[in-house]
Amino acid sequence: MSNSDDNNSKSEKDLNTYEGIAEFYDTLMLQGYYDYDEITRDLNGIVGERTKLLELGVGTGLVAEQLLKANPNYKITGIDNTESMITQAQERLGDKINYELQDVTKLKIDTKFEAAFSVGGCWYFIDNGSELELISHIDDLETCKESLRKVVEHLEPGGVLALALQDVHSNYSKKLTDELTYTQEIFKEDNGFTKHYFFENKEGLVAEQFYRYLVVSGQEVHDLFSELGCDAVGLNPSKKFFVYKKR
Repeated sequence: MSNSDDNNSKSEKDLNTYEGIAEFYDTLMLQGYYDYDEITRDLNGIVGERTKLLELGVGTGLVAEQLLKANPNYKITGIDNTESMITQAQERLGDKINYELQDVTKLKIDTKFEAAFSVGGCWYFIDNGSELELISHIDDLETCKESLRKVVEHLEPGGVLALALQDVHSNYSKKLTDELTYTQEIFKEDNGFTKHYFFENKEGLVAEQFYRYLVVSGQEVHDLFSELGCDAVGLNPSKKFFVYKKR
């Protein structure tokens, strides 16, 4: 349905937000795209007694909602660069969390956090079979590194950063409802890939979004965090999150 040349016709403002598919985001996520009960258990175990949390890519608030059900004492701040996603999170959670409509590359919040996490937002890891690789929504390496530095600056000493471990991306299609089908296509590029998300009904295409991702070797990422004053704690027991701890 698309090829990499089509991506070039998209303006930069159309890339790397979820504006194009925000209307259908929850429909996809709640059809098994993520196991929110498992995510909640994992994050509860990682943060321990910490309660002041920063979610990097809050989306429509699905993870935050489950975390608050598990522990109402969590004080969560959710950052996202897509206004329509923040709006949906506000509709879901009201004033139960704080919201920051920000580009993480310019992250500036007047507080520090005991823990930060990214499930499928700004950063996550994949296992390519030989090593872990960091996948970033920030497709420029130096900007990505600077953004991670900003995140670490927003952590208290002893604070943790948890980045989800996901499966390698692949082309596939899934029927979500009798009327709606989701499809994703992956186009490999130098230092990363572009992912084409699209939704179709019987009449045809109803929503689509392109997202360009950077891929960074795990060792380079571990070295970067060491320079930033963080130790690599490693994978959590379920092997669903990789954890760093600020010294």
